[in-house]
Amino acid sequence: MRERFLEQILEKWEGWISRKDLDALSTDALREVSEQLKEQDPDFLRRLFQKFQDGVGKKTHSPDSGELQPPSRNCLKLDTSRIFGRSELAKKWIQTGKTAVVILAGGMGSRLGCPAPKGTFPIMPVSGKTLFQVHFEKISALGRHYGVQIPVYIMTNRASHQPTIDFFRGQNWFGVPESDIFFFSQAEMPFLDPKNGAFFWNSEGRICHGPDGHGGLIQALVKSGAAEDMRRRGIETLNTFHVDNPLVPVLNEQFLEAHLVRKSEMSSIVVEKKDGKELLGNLAERPGARKTLEVVEYLDFPEETAMQTGPDGKLKFWAGSIGIHLIQLSFLERMASEMESSEDFLPFHLPLKKTAARDGNVWGIKPERFIFDVLPFADASLFVCVPDRNDVFATLKDDPVPVREHLSRLYASWLRQTGAVFPENARVEIAPELALDPFGLKERIQAGIRWEFENIYLDAKGAYAK
Repeated sequence: MRERFLEQILEKWEGWISRKDLDALSTDALREVSEQLKEQDPDFLRRLFQKFQDGVGKKTHSPDSGELQPPSRNCLKLDTSRIFGRSELAKKWIQTGKTAVVILAGGMGSRLGCPAPKGTFPIMPVSGKTLFQVHFEKISALGRHYGVQIPVYIMTNRASHQPTIDFFRGQNWFGVPESDIFFFSQAEMPFLDPKNGAFFWNSEGRICHGPDGHGGLIQALVKSGAAEDMRRRGIETLNTFHVDNPLVPVLNEQFLEAHLVRKSEMSSIVVEKKDGKELLGNLAERPGARKTLEVVEYLDFPEETAMQTGPDGKLKFWAGSIGIHLIQLSFLERMASEMESSEDFLPFHLPLKKTAARDGNVWGIKPERFIFDVLPFADASLFVCVPDRNDVFATLKDDPVPVREHLSRLYASWLRQTGAVFPENARVEIAPELALDPFGLKERIQAGIRWEFENIYLDAKGAYAK
């Protein structure tokens, strides 16, 4: 069996892998290397490396020509103070089971000192609930309001897939029927040596791989059977977002109505960037016979363009993408078909990123695709903005303290709007089962109530000192 693995690998990967690389590996390690490489094409990787050398692969090819222009500031502004009762159209769309939630949750918590999937990280300021839990409590609260079970699809990767399922099992699926949660894994791509395109090997004798970017969602939905499951359920519209933002306005009625009325295939939420160098994708418009929207990754956006300001001193390219989209299932299926037909339809980005190799951390080419790269191909695409980004955006990267403080300040502001009196520096958390917005909280909390707690946690049962 060992010799068979050796022959299979060396025959396909001659010039990439030497017999010496493989001789030191155990049979189990050989089997895993063979599995890693099964879906890879050496000729395709050679072409990717050539594109890296040629400086290609940084920007999406657009259907239209013309220079990118700043998006208009005259956009629909979401009112996050009251999320329900905004749209009968959106309400019926949700109630009739035409929507689903897709959480992009492949990342691990390594930058947080946590070896587990990022979604399992405790982030809430008082209760310590995890990212996964707060998202699922929101989804459950929406389900109760609309009287429907909202299916959830969770994209993982090779490293996080089984630990994520194990975590959910240990949490009893957060009270959601197991049949309404669909876990699927995105593909992986090998890191390539920027000097010669060779593989890197890690200390365990495996080839250094990484997820193929959040754009991997498109083909993973189809290949995993998730898209087929959605079709079976009658789902048409997907709300996709990243697991690391606990403030995502899930299935927001205003956003959904705008998407449906325009018959958009893909819509996005943007926020005002703090400055030109903020690490957010830059939303822009491309004029032409068919005007399109595009999001340009910050690494690919020229700094001099990002820093441009208008006569009022404000950024011209002001709109930062925060990874929250409404996307039609039929559009994603069409994009998956196009990607399957042509490797150049949605080119890989080829940034240099660190990976842990057997000789220490090294810089390697990490091929990845981004979900927003299909935006130019969407019919009637649109974007909406949020007047105060703090209401919808508190992404967890490498330090949980600012995120917890952000959440506490936001919930404290909701609580003060009810007339409640409590210590200025109290930590505050409001459970989604109690309220999803300030208006809902006012309906549930007695006006002018007083607390002396330093840590206030409110759920449907009342207020508790933690």
